[in-house]
Amino acid sequence: MRAHGNFTEYVPHGLLFLVAVELMSSQTWLVWLLGGVLTVARIAHVYGLIKTYGPSLGRAIVFLGTWFVYVVGASACVYYGFIGII
Repeated sequence: MRAHGNFTEYVPHGLLFLVAVELMSSQTWLVWLLGGVLTVARIAHVYGLIKTYGPSLGRAIVFLGTWFVYVVGASACVYYGFIGII
C-alpha cells in the first residue's frame, strides 16, 4: 500500500515540473530528459519493491532520479523565468 502513496506524493510534482518547463519554451531535450529519468525511476521503484524488502538499489535509484527531476526542473523554471523577465 505504501508504494501507491509514494507514487501519489512524488510523481505529480515531477509532472508539474515537466509541464512548467515545456510551457516556458525550454529546450526539447530537457523535457525528454526529465520525463525519461522520472519514468526510469518509477520502474526502478517497482523493481526495488518486488525484489527486496527494505532498502535496495532500486529504491536508491528512485530517490536519486526523483530528486534529480526536482532539482533540475526547479532550476530550469528559475532560469527560464529570469530569461523571460530580461
